Amino acid sequence: MAPTREMSLETKERIVKLLEEGNSSRMVAKDVGCSQSAVSKIWTKYKQHGMVVKAKRTGRPRKTSKRQDKQLKAICLENRKSTTKQMKNRLKEMGFQYRKAKRKPSLTPKHKRTRLQWAKERQSWTVDDWMKPTSCTLE
Repeated sequence: MAPTREMSLETKERIVKLLEEGNSSRMVAKDVGCSQSAVSKIWTKYKQHGMVVKAKRTGRPRKTSKRQDKQLKAICLENRKSTTKQMKNRLKEMGFQYRKAKRKPSLTPKHKRTRLQWAKERQSWTVDDWMKPTSCTLE
């Protein structure tokens, strides 16, 4: 199933208005050009929140703001003949560098043994045992 495009806020408000006027969800779906289930979901969310709400987005947060994106686009469009390679070189000349995050080192066999030993020693501890202050010594 292909991913669907987000419905505009205006369309959602129109759906709510039509439903409040007494139209059936089937008729509203046909009029707006979406599925009946989409109309139903929007109506349910409207009744829960008392207003039309935007869907929450998941995923990695953006590194740049909309303003920064606009500025970057303007710079790129300023000289349309510039290639990405040329832009990359220019950024490098200005002191910007590509940085890749370092990978965390894997646990060595010794680390694994030490952790396992620590866990086995405390396997049968009660809540009270965990609450007692102890001096932590790692070897």
